[in-house]
Amino acid sequence: MRLWLTGAFGSVSLITAAAVYLFGDNVQALIAAVMIGVLAGFLIAVAISHRVVRLARAAKEMAGGSFDAPLNVSGPDEIGDLARALDSMRASLKESFGVLTADRNKLAAIFDGLTDVVMVVDFEGPIRFSNKAASRLLDSAGRPPDVVLPQLHRASEVGFAAHPALRIGDHAYAMTARSLPDERAVLAVLRDRTDELRRELAEADFVSNAAHELRNPLAGISGAIEVLQSGAKNDPLDRDHFLSRLADDAERMNRLTQSLLTLARVESRGAAESEVVDVPAAIRDVVAAVEPPPHVALEVEVEGELAATGDPTLLRQVMIGLLTNAFKNTPPPGTVTVRGRHDSEAEVILEVIDTGSGIPAAEIERVFERFYRRSESRKQEGFGLGLAIARRMVDVMGGQIGADSVLGEGSTFWVRLPVAQPSPTPVA
Repeated sequence: MRLWLTGAFGSVSLITAAAVYLFGDNVQALIAAVMIGVLAGFLIAVAISHRVVRLARAAKEMAGGSFDAPLNVSGPDEIGDLARALDSMRASLKESFGVLTADRNKLAAIFDGLTDVVMVVDFEGPIRFSNKAASRLLDSAGRPPDVVLPQLHRASEVGFAAHPALRIGDHAYAMTARSLPDERAVLAVLRDRTDELRRELAEADFVSNAAHELRNPLAGISGAIEVLQSGAKNDPLDRDHFLSRLADDAERMNRLTQSLLTLARVESRGAAESEVVDVPAAIRDVVAAVEPPPHVALEVEVEGELAATGDPTLLRQVMIGLLTNAFKNTPPPGTVTVRGRHDSEAEVILEVIDTGSGIPAAEIERVFERFYRRSESRKQEGFGLGLAIARRMVDVMGGQIGADSVLGEGSTFWVRLPVAQPSPTPVA
């Protein structure tokens, strides 16, 4: 600025001297010198003002978050120094804001990738931040569910709140909330525990049912041993009777143990390696392995050149179980049909159809639960594990299993697998 003022005064002095020299030492020369000086001062002031305005505009753009346009103000004076300092600050701020933006985007991507619900809620109520997972809980106005509000209020008052299982719709969420006093907000995290709780309940039910199933043969074995020890062992007829009971109960425990081990092995398996299964060949093996009871006819209807993607061994076990159940639940005279066909261009469907008593609609889905036995079949031998094992085996193969039934007319159990092109040399 000092250079500008010095230059300005110097210029005015030169102009004044020139005017006096040209017009002489009179009033006219003085007026001309003053006018020329004022004009020169105005032009100099405009030039200075223009440069300052450009600096002010650049500073305003930086305040608004724009750091891209460089400052093109030059000069060896103080304004030039200020412009260069501002441009250096702009470059530094641009780099810093770039790093902050990249970090913010990474953090946002991390939060949006979480399956847990993350929210930051102001003490006054509005939501300041929420990730994508939170969208399924927020209402159309962006408000959190009413059931979480007491936990948010508690966290804002005492600093922390937690709940092991808040019910929101059909789901259960574990919630933790922590106060952010500097932000005057609460950070809330909700984790969906629905499947976890269902699994815990299923495991507890499984253990209870397994213990119940084992208790009966164990009680029979203990009772038979007690009777034999009390003197029945000396009577040949009583001894043979209770030894037979011991053998039956031991066999029952052995079959239950084998079923539990089979279920555990299948549950621990991941997806099976895909193979091409020759369905007609697999069905022939299944039919040969299961003998139909007297007066129950077996019919086989399988399309030729039918191939599916799956595991040949698992598929045989599933079909043997379905065929055995069909024979067990079909009173004579009756018919059991094994059918294999294309259900669409992408799927193969295998069906086991019986003419038994059928299944009530309310029980169709439950027949695939572990240890579940239909009311009509509870008098029969079995533990209710066969269909649960079959379902898991089909899951491992990437297929589907289900049942359709008409009470009093019969049932159809079906297995759907992805279709495959026939192998030149049959795999199964």
